[in-house]
Amino acid sequence: MTESDASPAPHRAQRITALTRRDIFDYLRGEGGPWWGRLDEIDFLVGLYDLDRLASTDPRFTTARGDIVQHRFTNPLDWDDDWLFEDPRFRLVDGPDEVLLSFLTRLVHPEVQPDVDQSSQRVEELNRFLGPDGWTLRPFDFLSGRPLYTPVPTQATGPLVSLPVDDDDTGKLDLVLGQTYRLLDRDGEEVARDLLRSAVLTLRGDGCVYYPMPGDGWTAATYEAVLTVDRMLLPEFTEAVTDAIWQRLRSVLTRLQREDVQSLVVDGDIGLLLAVPPDWRNQTAEPELDPSGARRFRIDFPLTEFDVGRQDFADLEIRGRGFSYFYDTRTDRMITDFLLDDRPLVATLCNVTLINRDGALSPRIKLWKKDKTKAARTVAMEAIPGTESTQIIKALVDTNGVHENFWKVICFIQNCVGLDNIPGGRRRPAVDGEAELARLLAGQDRTTLLEAVRTAIGGALTEEDIRRVSNRKAQLQRFKSLLTDPEFFEQERGRAAGPEAVWQGFFEENPWIFGYGLNLVACEPLDDGKLERITTGANIFTGAGKRSDAVMRSKGFISSLLLCEIKTHLTPLLANAPYRPPDVYQVSKDVVGAVAQVQKTAHKALRLVTGALHRLYRDDGAPTDIEISTARPRQVLVIGSLSEFTHQGAANPEKITSFEQYRRSIQDVEVITFDELYERACFIVEDR
Repeated sequence: MTESDASPAPHRAQRITALTRRDIFDYLRGEGGPWWGRLDEIDFLVGLYDLDRLASTDPRFTTARGDIVQHRFTNPLDWDDDWLFEDPRFRLVDGPDEVLLSFLTRLVHPEVQPDVDQSSQRVEELNRFLGPDGWTLRPFDFLSGRPLYTPVPTQATGPLVSLPVDDDDTGKLDLVLGQTYRLLDRDGEEVARDLLRSAVLTLRGDGCVYYPMPGDGWTAATYEAVLTVDRMLLPEFTEAVTDAIWQRLRSVLTRLQREDVQSLVVDGDIGLLLAVPPDWRNQTAEPELDPSGARRFRIDFPLTEFDVGRQDFADLEIRGRGFSYFYDTRTDRMITDFLLDDRPLVATLCNVTLINRDGALSPRIKLWKKDKTKAARTVAMEAIPGTESTQIIKALVDTNGVHENFWKVICFIQNCVGLDNIPGGRRRPAVDGEAELARLLAGQDRTTLLEAVRTAIGGALTEEDIRRVSNRKAQLQRFKSLLTDPEFFEQERGRAAGPEAVWQGFFEENPWIFGYGLNLVACEPLDDGKLERITTGANIFTGAGKRSDAVMRSKGFISSLLLCEIKTHLTPLLANAPYRPPDVYQVSKDVVGAVAQVQKTAHKALRLVTGALHRLYRDDGAPTDIEISTARPRQVLVIGSLSEFTHQGAANPEKITSFEQYRRSIQDVEVITFDELYERACFIVEDR
């Protein structure tokens, strides 16, 4: 433990921050006991420093030992008890980590602190400070039955949450939620992780509403954790997702001494409470009208309506997985109704619900009229004179004046999801000859047009074919916009976790681009799941560990394995300056690191697999019919853009040559740029 010289070694990196050091010193000052324990200060320090080599700050003495004797023994009031923490000769404030860590292990040594309980408490508190900077004190041996501690580097524990965590500690609870987010990310629980991003955590006392059974751990003081989320996200919190969140959240709360939190509840946020006047009952029942006939009073509930006449359908997206819905990206809100006509008292709307049937979206449409004089979403009613009394029925929905907007909605839905599942469709007429085809093309509906086109090309075309090609062309345009339009890419980046997440999400939605574009051999995702998979730890081979951005297999009786890493089109391919001017350029550290990453992923994954063929298994242990060849799996890196090698429209041949020489020299790893992948996708869809 002796530190003969407190000067830092040149190669040592400092991980313990100045903030952590100050926190540790403040803790030691307030702990109540001297840092030197049952030793004196010189006996304590000679185990760490050569006091006869350290210079004196007092001209009357030559060494640090003389200083300490004079100012702490002869005149003990000259220096405060915490003098050591600020003395620059001992490097506790700004020295290497090893200097401070040696001092801390000396603090808890049995010679200094013989009481095991006090020593353990001190170690626990010190580890709480050191954890976020990647260090911990652990016992490695025993002296007379008392533990000896040594510093050990460890993975940083994340945000520091001080004890205790009280019920109303909003800031601390947010950090607890952040810890849970990090654990979910580490374990590959992407859905639960992303849903947690907008949630708010509170703790709520059970209040003995739940009557405990013997042995279940519940008491009158039991708490439940409450996650408050946007109401439209509630269907996404399935039992599996909630369990995944609760497992990590409970472990964090337990470490923070909140074992009394026994369950997790997910609540929907009702939003801001709206201001209403004291006479709201009268105004809702009998609205006052101004001279123009428009009502003066209206409570503005959060709208889920899309104005067909004024808004742009291009702003709409389909979101959600098990629960699908339309989302307006411009106004950031869920859309349930399309506003066809808006009058002062009554609005005509088209309600659309998307039903997920075996992976295909089937729309359900309802036309209705809304009474705008009511605060809530109230269906308009009409009085119909009867023979004896007036009967109130729901208003008749007449689309005569709004038929153009109605068909805009229908066409939009057709383009988005198709109408495959409409029951009771009419027969499709037979078509014979070009004249008949031309006649049918004049003003006919979608079904008839499809039948005509099918006949014209020989009967092989299906509605699914049309939708697939149409969707792929639309996705090609999106691919091009992401690649060439910085403003569009930044807009998409604002809705994702980062630039790489933009491309990951795009390829997850369009695995066909990878399926053919990576190697022009028919490929598909490993199974029915996502492209991004976990390949080491608990994984696709042995059942959360290291991720690969895309794990795919070739199609055939026996499949070959393909692993892919996805960076961004903005990642540099070459270093800025020539390595050997004027014509030798070296590849960027991003490319070198990414190649090493995909190689390491493949190496670690294959260490888990024995044999040349490996059968995949489902999560429940049931075998699948998929067998994968694990002999030299293909490895692909998608990174950067060849446009980097151009200047004012002309290509730089030296840069191109340097890059091509590098990527052709790599064994087993194919480097593809984003613009090359785009051109391959164009070839697939447009045959160009």
